Amino acid sequence: MRAFTARQLTVLLTLVIGAVVAVCAFLVTGPDDLPRTAQVLAMGGAAMLASYPLLNYGLDRFIQGRIRGIYKTVQGLRGPSEAPVSVGPGEDVLGRVEGEVAEWASARRSEITELKEREKFRREFIGNLAHELKTPIFNIQGYILTLLEGGLEDEKVNRDFLTRASHGVDRLIKIVEDLDLITKLESGVMDLRLHRIPLREVVEEALEDVELQAREKGITLVDKVPDELMVLGDKDRLIQVFVNLFVNGVNYGRPGGHCVVSVDDLDERVLVEVSDNGIGISEEHLPRLFERFYRVGKSRSRNEGGSGLGLAIVKHIVDAHGQSITVKSEEGRGSTFAFTLRKAR
Repeated sequence: MRAFTARQLTVLLTLVIGAVVAVCAFLVTGPDDLPRTAQVLAMGGAAMLASYPLLNYGLDRFIQGRIRGIYKTVQGLRGPSEAPVSVGPGEDVLGRVEGEVAEWASARRSEITELKEREKFRREFIGNLAHELKTPIFNIQGYILTLLEGGLEDEKVNRDFLTRASHGVDRLIKIVEDLDLITKLESGVMDLRLHRIPLREVVEEALEDVELQAREKGITLVDKVPDELMVLGDKDRLIQVFVNLFVNGVNYGRPGGHCVVSVDDLDERVLVEVSDNGIGISEEHLPRLFERFYRVGKSRSRNEGGSGLGLAIVKHIVDAHGQSITVKSEEGRGSTFAFTLRKAR
């Protein structure tokens, strides 16, 4: 809706007064006394002209003064980084207020939406963390209670249950270590040690860490990285990237399947792809796949093991190298994780 200035309102009111005077003159004198009607109209016109400056002054003082008060309030709601804007005497204060209020409301709506999204993420994160910690803690508690209730005297039982409790403790330690690593990567506390390293050597070390787990599930790990390819990166962190991607491929692969790492030359960079022919991921889950503790349905349950932080760590490490990672997947046909690394000359 269009905003009126004080001058426009004054003109409008003056015209209304003139119209009222004309109607009153016509009603008082009647249609037969035209000379007197003309005289009354002339007097009304003079009164109208005389009232114009008074109306203009009054409206400017009354309406515009209050609008300026509203404008000052709006200015007071601006953030400290937003410099206040002054309004001159002849400017359209009402129009300026209308525009700035709309702009302010839009900014606040965006801010509220962002805060709601953060709160939702915080609730989900705390809930997932509690679930991840609760599972091994309850298992450890159950094993200890069994031992205290008589299992400690049976050598076969006590050794088995102590071993299971030890595995539960290892899982708790893994979760805490992964959380600590992500926190350091996000805050920039952890500095990467970038060196010229052979990528195949990094991949081979990662394959050795996952080889036993892959063999137990019947999954073949294939390295197609050329021997001569050199990249710039932190060797230990890149090993973590490949280990987590291989573990992901093994955990959600099919018995007898494969997980393959290959590279493509992109001049100044190389594109690294880790592909599997496992159960795959539906498209709706892909945007959230790198979130902490995010699980994709029952097929990727907590029973598969792991801390639930592997892919989040992968993304943080790749980001820390100044590179990017993406994922392509199709249910029933497998997944491909692709990220870039800088070449080392």
